[in-house]
Amino acid sequence: MQSLAKPFDLVLSGLAIHHLPDERKKELYHEIFDLLKPGGLFLNLEHVAPNSEWAKQAFDDLFIDSLWSHHQKRGSTRTRDEIAHEWYHRPDKTENILASVELQCQWLQTIGFRDVDCFFKLFQLALFGGKKPE
Repeated sequence: MQSLAKPFDLVLSGLAIHHLPDERKKELYHEIFDLLKPGGLFLNLEHVAPNSEWAKQAFDDLFIDSLWSHHQKRGSTRTRDEIAHEWYHRPDKTENILASVELQCQWLQTIGFRDVDCFFKLFQLALFGGKKPE
């Protein structure tokens, strides 16, 4: 098997790192930093911890409404309450180990990433990252 050529210009992650304990998240961010060439970019689209109970509820409501609308368009007779019950009791929920986007951006800065920012956030979904210095 041929290994990938490194260092990389870009490392992307999507909805995966939030399953790791915080210490492992930080270790992985260090590993990603080491994989990037100078000027390389790391972007992470991630499920993040809400900053308030209101934000958590707003995210849940938005997601449930979207799921319900999706099912309605496909002719489902399932009620919004049924879909909400499934959402709140989904088996993968316990696998989420969420950290705030602010905390994760601090970790990236401490590691040495520059131009660290949250580029997009909708309740508990965020796109954040930074660049390895030139």
